[in-house]
Amino acid sequence: MRPWIFIVLLLVLVSCNEEGTTKKTPAQKTQVGTQTDIECLFDETTFASPDEYPLLKELKICDETQKDLNNYDVPACNPKFFKFYPFIENKKLKDAFVLLIKSRVQGFPLRRVLVFEREGKELVKVNGFVANLIGKRKSASKHDDLILRFNDKVGMGEVVFYNCLYVWKDKHYVFKQVEQINDANIKTEFQDSMNMEIETVITKNRMVF
Repeated sequence: MRPWIFIVLLLVLVSCNEEGTTKKTPAQKTQVGTQTDIECLFDETTFASPDEYPLLKELKICDETQKDLNNYDVPACNPKFFKFYPFIENKKLKDAFVLLIKSRVQGFPLRRVLVFEREGKELVKVNGFVANLIGKRKSASKHDDLILRFNDKVGMGEVVFYNCLYVWKDKHYVFKQVEQINDANIKTEFQDSMNMEIETVITKNRMVF
């Protein structure tokens, strides 16, 4: 990250703190509909839908014979490691879903978000992110907007978090804007420049695949 970004980040954070003690949420800043916040602890012992286990088997992303739930390198097909979310209105989960994968699974240190949609009989990955899914918003496109949280190491190893909005366009999710940095809202005058900078950082860090 270029040096000037630290000055802008500081201004963003300071200006947000000076605007008042009431902290706005991303949903209060946007017109795209109702927001559902997501916090996944991977503490469920059973899948929420009977479709989820067969979907994992279809993706071949886990080992259905694995019994050791402490084995992250060769994970079991278990909700300890995987969480499903629908994202298209009135479409069955087995035909379109967001899959959140726990950190450390298959050697990845961070959480990953995979988006799949069925084309004919085949599940096709339309997006992949090294990020955490922290929210969804209803959209006029009938495809939920996704709020993804990216981690970035800056300076002397300090971790910075970017909460970014992704919207559906041309059959996949695309970056719309960064909404918060370290949970502080972005001031209007910084929005365009921060969008460009943060999207560049995400791409450079290979957090989209």
